[in-house]
Amino acid sequence: MDYRTESFTRRFASALPHLLASDMQQIVSIKYRDDCVSNSVYDRLADDIGPHGMSLDVQPLSGEFGGRAWLAKSENGGRAILIEHETGLEILGVVGSVASLISLIPLISSGWRRLRGRFFGHHFDPASEGLVEVRRIDDHGMVVEERVPSVEIYVFNLTLQRQNQLEKKIVDLEREVESLRKLPAPKKARRSKPKRKKN
Repeated sequence: MDYRTESFTRRFASALPHLLASDMQQIVSIKYRDDCVSNSVYDRLADDIGPHGMSLDVQPLSGEFGGRAWLAKSENGGRAILIEHETGLEILGVVGSVASLISLIPLISSGWRRLRGRFFGHHFDPASEGLVEVRRIDDHGMVVEERVPSVEIYVFNLTLQRQNQLEKKIVDLEREVESLRKLPAPKKARRSKPKRKKN
């Protein structure tokens, strides 16, 4: 196993209990690429999305995350882990969690974009939105990576995929129910009258 895969495996394994995931294949890493980010920006992000900002419950985490980490929880059950890197924010979330994907991760992402604009000023290039990397571990234990235009587009596409999968399952179930309806009804067994006891 190469160092990069080993690093992701340790990070995802540390995230499992905090994200309530059953295996590493459920976890996705969303990574921003920035030139250089100071510690104070991450402290500010934790404050901005916390109880006095976006009303999230934000707690520091310990574990093998490759940098300081915080667990962010929303009232509707969404969970995400924020990880500090010198090269930009990393967000860990669960792919199948609607509460995390649709509301929490885009919320954290928008908070990060605002901070980038405020702290980096004219050095912040909006075109660098294309430098969002999505990483996951496949069924063979290999790191799979793709670049996406923005977190919102990634979440939207993933939500559409989930919706299509659910619609297909519903169609399949309806077919099964229809085929069961066409089966002949089982014949009712005749109930024999109980014999009277002779006195």
